[in-house]
Amino acid sequence: MKLKRASILSLSFLSIMATDTVAPLIAQMSVSFPDVSLALLKQTITLPALLAIFFGLIAGQLVKIISKKAILAIALTLYTIGGIAGGWTSSFTSHLLMRALLGAGTGMISPIVTSLIADFYHGKERADMVGYSFAISHFGGVVTPPLAAFIGANDWRLAFLIYTITPIIFAGAMLFIPRSPGRKSSDGFMVKTPVSKQVIWLSIASFVIVLFFFIVITDISLLIAAKSGMARYVTVFGLSVSTLGSTITGLTFSWLYRKLGKWIVPVGFLVCGIGFFLTVLTNSSMLALVGLLGTGLGLGVIIALIILLTANSTGDADSTSALAVVNAAFSVGMFLSPFFFGFLPKIFNPSSPIIFNFQIASGFFLMIGLASIPWIIFISPAQFAKQ
Repeated sequence: MKLKRASILSLSFLSIMATDTVAPLIAQMSVSFPDVSLALLKQTITLPALLAIFFGLIAGQLVKIISKKAILAIALTLYTIGGIAGGWTSSFTSHLLMRALLGAGTGMISPIVTSLIADFYHGKERADMVGYSFAISHFGGVVTPPLAAFIGANDWRLAFLIYTITPIIFAGAMLFIPRSPGRKSSDGFMVKTPVSKQVIWLSIASFVIVLFFFIVITDISLLIAAKSGMARYVTVFGLSVSTLGSTITGLTFSWLYRKLGKWIVPVGFLVCGIGFFLTVLTNSSMLALVGLLGTGLGLGVIIALIILLTANSTGDADSTSALAVVNAAFSVGMFLSPFFFGFLPKIFNPSSPIIFNFQIASGFFLMIGLASIPWIIFISPAQFAKQ
């Protein structure tokens, strides 16, 4: 049982590692590919996320035809080849092809992991596993970028050796994760269950939340640069501190869910909003890090809750399709966030676009947190559990 749990959770480590690991290597890669524009170089980060959208939805359909272990085998093969080979290609075109394979594997892995949790765990154990999965995923986002920067200090290609951990995870998944139970029809295929209205609403919520939050990932260094007197360590460690916040709430999510009950919704949004507000307001380096920690803490609660509610929404039916739709919404929000925040200042013409954008994000999370309180007051705990 412990090996099954460890094998499922180890798969979670691969998701954020697919994109965040290479972020510190862009400058070095530009030396190796001098004819490639900076905008195109950044596709090494964004292309896997884009491919993950489509292949996550494909995994949601494939599970109706073949077993989840077979899908995992395909996904992990693509991930292994794309991850390792991405550092050893001779042209940038072939490098992007490998990154596309990595994104395809990532997209197929993500919904399968949470659906396996839904298959094998129930009640408190399911909430525990959802939280742990989320925490391990974000822990990968904390440790692998600095590790890649260290390993690839002299040669960026060496950093891609980090992906050699994938065959070990692959072996564990094949050996210790049993064939998952599933409702099948008389013809032997998985029962097809339509995506419910609840999942559609959760997907919309996922998209909007990530759309507003992702400015922390893309623009935090620009915000710090716009402030006077900020120490350099805020730029270096700010994003990792926010990701660490999500890791902490992932580890404690099950406890928070039991203790706060329906009040976990406004608490998550308000903590995230206050974190944004403090980051924007202060010129103190330490307070900025506290604010960034708050953004991660709040987001961790919100996203883990959405994943748990999605897994619970399908009842006894297989949850892969529902989770694939929600994961796709996350990815679309990430992809469109830079365009959204690039467009806003053109409408309102603020004196400081970057600070204005963070103020908008702060206002969004604070407003949703406050607006959710009346709804929470009148909804019963039993009704909330069914949401």
